[in-house]
Amino acid sequence: MLGGSQIPGPGKIKPLPKPVTLWNGPPIPADLNQIPLVPGMAHQTIHRAQKDGFKFLHGAAIIEHKGTLYANWANSPTNENGPHETLQGRRSRDGGKTWSDLEVIGPGFEGPDRHSHGVFLKHKGELWTICSRFGVGKPAKRFSGLKGEAFVLNEDANRWESRGIVMQNCWPYDEPVRMQNGNLITGGQDKDGLPVVAISHGDDLTQWDTVLIPYPPELAPSFAETTVAAVGKTVVAIIRGGGNVAWVATSDDNGKTWSRARQSNLPMPRSKAYSGKLSTGQQYLISNLKNRDTLVISVSQPGETTLSRMWKIRHGKSGPPRFPGFAKGKQWSYPYAHEFDGKLYVVYSIGKEDCGLSILPLKSL
Repeated sequence: MLGGSQIPGPGKIKPLPKPVTLWNGPPIPADLNQIPLVPGMAHQTIHRAQKDGFKFLHGAAIIEHKGTLYANWANSPTNENGPHETLQGRRSRDGGKTWSDLEVIGPGFEGPDRHSHGVFLKHKGELWTICSRFGVGKPAKRFSGLKGEAFVLNEDANRWESRGIVMQNCWPYDEPVRMQNGNLITGGQDKDGLPVVAISHGDDLTQWDTVLIPYPPELAPSFAETTVAAVGKTVVAIIRGGGNVAWVATSDDNGKTWSRARQSNLPMPRSKAYSGKLSTGQQYLISNLKNRDTLVISVSQPGETTLSRMWKIRHGKSGPPRFPGFAKGKQWSYPYAHEFDGKLYVVYSIGKEDCGLSILPLKSL
């Protein structure tokens, strides 16, 4: 039997890569009560689950088009990603004070196929939403046959009309942004829960290419929802991953190839985040902090890309779910945002049953 002296010594250990600097502000306090709330912020609920309706809601999105706010989300009878899931929404013509009756956008299916949440965008005067669709097709670890289906608002007939399948193997998560080369890009995850982006063919929104972001095992991708920010030809992807921090990958060729994802120095639990740019020139990120009991917005200085100031949007336990269902729980989660009329409109899930809205004055940021 070999003794200890015969065991070879360890080889040269490669040091862990230095975390990406996503946050360069003051130390984030361990006591989250010390983080201020956004001054002048207002809250309301756009939609509440009812006992005689669909009892699961998640993945809200929001946009303004011709003075009207549109919000939509995934609705299913009982469970997250369950059969008969649909894309439904409401509209507001008074800046979010009141909302219209519920409307169906992606109607779902009788069989295993289903519609779910997605993204909004305005294009050549038309309002588009691209939602995920899965359940039928190539087997996968998470979402069999995952694809994106586009619906466009027919304003004359006042109804949403399908433009068919426009994405393959991508669940899109943020309002597509224009890159330097003219293509649009959105962050997402693929059928196996891995981080991806989808890139348009210029202004042809019926064709998008899906590009996988390379990652190390430490990312431990499970539902690697990804959000992106474009700065010139560089694109920064912020990814949900392990280690209780945001993960970051970058592309210097308009999203065609990507650096391997790395840990950042910004705390973030496993929950979807949302990145954007304000008209002030500030980058922002809306994310959970520590857990889904706290939703924060972090912003950069104008013209900079690293985040340096942080405010709370929601904090403390949300109300408990009122109806049974898989994967429900107290939370403020899955944010999405859109700037309009000097305000940032932030929507999110409340307990995976209701759609919350927080209106943040830009002057407060």
